[in-house]
Order: sequence, then C-alpha cells, then structure tokens
Amino acid sequence: MPVPNTPEWEAENKGPASLGIIISVTILSTLFTAARLYVRGRILGKFHLDDFLIVASVACSWVNVGTAIVAVSYGNGRHFETLSLEQKQQAIFWTMVGFPAGVMSFGLPKAAVVALLTRILNPCPWHRNFLWGMALFTLLSLTINMVCLFIHCQPTNSLWDFSVKGTCWDKWVLVSIAIYTGSLGAFVDAYLAVYPATVLAKLQMSMQKKVALSVALGIGSISSIVAIYKCTRVPSLASSDFSYDTSDLVIWTIVEGGTMIIAACIPVLQPLGETLFGKRMLISSGNKNYKNFGSAPSGRMRSENSNLSKRVPRSLTLRYDNDIISLEEMTTTTIAASGGQESVLDKRQFSGKIIRTDAFSVSVEQGRK
Repeated sequence: MPVPNTPEWEAENKGPASLGIIISVTILSTLFTAARLYVRGRILGKFHLDDFLIVASVACSWVNVGTAIVAVSYGNGRHFETLSLEQKQQAIFWTMVGFPAGVMSFGLPKAAVVALLTRILNPCPWHRNFLWGMALFTLLSLTINMVCLFIHCQPTNSLWDFSVKGTCWDKWVLVSIAIYTGSLGAFVDAYLAVYPATVLAKLQMSMQKKVALSVALGIGSISSIVAIYKCTRVPSLASSDFSYDTSDLVIWTIVEGGTMIIAACIPVLQPLGETLFGKRMLISSGNKNYKNFGSAPSGRMRSENSNLSKRVPRSLTLRYDNDIISLEEMTTTTIAASGGQESVLDKRQFSGKIIRTDAFSVSVEQGRK
C-alpha cells in the first residue's frame, strides 16, 4: 500500500473501477428482470406482486448508479485529502443521497422472494405470516438505518456543508446500526434460500430433481454471502478518508442488490429457457402449454363390472397461478370398480398449492348381457 502523501498515494483512484463493476452488475440484473417480465407478460400472460417489487428494485439500483457516477465525477474513489473543498462536499453529498435507493435495491427483492415462495410452497398461515414479517421487519430496519444516516448530525446539511456547524452522534453508533441491518439481511437471505430445500426434501422425487429445484429457488444464498462481506465494509462510514473508503461500500451495496434481483428472477425463467433451448428445464413433463399449466383435470367415467388399470405418472407440481415447476415419477396402480357411476376425476381449483396430478389411461371391459 502506498505511503500517504506520496505521488503513488495521490494517484490512487477506485472510481473508474467501481463504476465499471456497478454498471455491469446493474445491466445484468436489468436483463434478468426484462426476461422475467417477458415470461410473465408474453408467455404466462399475468404479472404478480413480486414482478412489481423487482421492477422497483431495478429502478432503485439505477438511481444509486446515477448518484455514484456523479459522486465519482467529484472525486469519490480518490483519497479525501487530495480533493478540493467543493469536491469533498459534493462527494459526500452524492454518496449519501445514493444510499437510500441502494438499500431498497436489496431490501425490496426480499419481499419479492417471499411473495414468490408463499405462492409456490403454500406454507401454513403462521409460517406465511412469519415470512412476511421477516421481509417487512427487514425493510423497516433498513428504513430506520437510512433515517439515522441523515439525522445523526443536526442540522443534516452539516454532513456535507463544511460551512455549517452541527452536532453529531458518535460515528460508531451509525456503524453499529448499519452492521445490524446488514446482518439481519444476510440472515433473511439465508433463511429464504434454505426454506425451499426443506420443503422439497419431504417430496417423493429423485435427488437430482430436488437439488435442481433447491438451487433454483435457493440461489439467493449468494446474496447472503455478499451481505456478510458488505458488513466488513460498513466501518468505512466512520473513516476520515471517506471518499476513498466508502467506494467499496457503494460497490457492495449495488452488487448485493443486483445479486438479489437476479436470484429472484431465476426461478421464473423456466419457460424462456425452454423456448430458447427447446428442452425442459427442471421438469420432465411434456406439456408446454404454459397458459393452461396447473388447470385441474375434470370429468366423469361410467363403468359396469369393469377393471380399471392405470400406469400413473405421479406429478408433483409446484404451482403459482400460471407459473409451474413440475416433476414426474411413474407408479403403477390398479383400481377395481363395479357398477354405478364412479367419479374418477373431480374438478378442483388449486391456487398456489403443491398438488399431485395423476394422468392415466383407462380400459373398460363390458360384460355380456
């Protein structure tokens, strides 16, 4: 590391590299979101709450990118002592203005993931409330964190206007609050990643399919790792070299939001993958009519002195309205029926539940009169 106040030290600048990273991550998360909207709007024909939350998250990411670009233009990423008074004030101002949008970029996707999982996995009421409680409590904590960021000095503009004298809390109080909210976010990400695997582990399907679905629904664990690492960058808020040290915090704030957005989009992109690659992804069913996916079969069959034999593909279907993830396993069952009218299939509405679908062929022998 260069010695302070040497030409090498003065030349250090994280700004261009940080912009390259955050713009790349945000473009990637935007592409995933666009693919998600294409699947929901064009293929499935219906949008849900989680789609709107993800769009809001992407918008927040771009707001943070915009403020970061302005901050870098004023010298953010360079050592604080090398900046002019105007550069110091503007670098602090634009960095701080970007933080609220940045934290919402990774806070809102948590609520989007909860909306998706509660619709797919249909948890019991108390667990549903627990999941939503976690997401909303995290958003509340992040909001309080941002409020504290702007009120820890009074008047607020004394944070960036050096001509105004203000009274501030100890900087480490703010750092402690930020580390708490970061740790809470990491825990919630980890829980939402593990929860689908615990549900899938109880279903009768091959290990390969369990792993594939668990990875697709639990890829948000990457965001948990990013959040944990970001907590190590939070002490930069108390650094005297604010413009240089907080550059890493800005990067990891946007990277956390981007990874969370991408993780929330991946489980929804199955139909697009099949359209592009021409094969089933995560599922083995042959039906590609997504708009009719999950509609319960209905009908009645009449038999007299008949034996009904069926080879049943036992289909475990994760259904959330028009969105389907399905897995099949074959079993053989024999049903004997005699006389009367047998209702073999009943018309039912399965909304947002894990259902079992039996598809079978029936052969009937009529007795001689």
